[in-house]
Amino acid sequence: MSRKVKWARIPEEFQKVTINSFDINLYSEQQSKEKAAMAKKIAANFVKKFDVLSQQGKGLYFYSSVKGSGKSRLGCSILNALLQVHDTEENPLSVFYTPTADLLGEIKNTMGGNSNMKSSDIIDAAKTVKVLLLDDIGVEKASDWVEETLTRILDYRLQNKKITLFTSNLEIDELDNTYPAGRISDRIDKMTFPVHMPEEKIRRKLAKQENESLLDLLLE
Repeated sequence: MSRKVKWARIPEEFQKVTINSFDINLYSEQQSKEKAAMAKKIAANFVKKFDVLSQQGKGLYFYSSVKGSGKSRLGCSILNALLQVHDTEENPLSVFYTPTADLLGEIKNTMGGNSNMKSSDIIDAAKTVKVLLLDDIGVEKASDWVEETLTRILDYRLQNKKITLFTSNLEIDELDNTYPAGRISDRIDKMTFPVHMPEEKIRRKLAKQENESLLDLLLE
């Protein structure tokens, strides 16, 4: 299991997180707690009903304008749960996490001759993996090449009913501000169910809790 998680490139801080441990009480505002509870329920049911959803090729699009609101954490929790529940010897399940900007950077890096891999190898891997989590889509610097490359990946995944999860600081329609041709938002709209995460930061609260625990350790 550890090898599979590392192959999936799930960040170390999220390699052991679960949907169940997603704490809605970290949020201060009642509206935030309600949105977090809804997102948590959707994530849990997504894992439970994955077989049906995979037949439809439907993923999830987690969004909120606030950074550090728990989007990436919940997305990685789903990847961990899918590996735990649905990855078997008879039916192996491949999952992969990548920040969108990093994926595009790796592809571009191969074009400059700075990598042993071909750009087509990376693009094919992003196309064909069973479950792909594209983190922070919409923050990357847009260009015709970026839009064309993402469109190629999403087109294949849409047509072949590959599950794609997204996190973003933008609503799906707002992606048109980054990708004015509208091809990205149009495909994501068909591929996913949007999940509005709380508009409240919890990353700093988690850091404060960790520092308080560390202080207790250092003062023993």
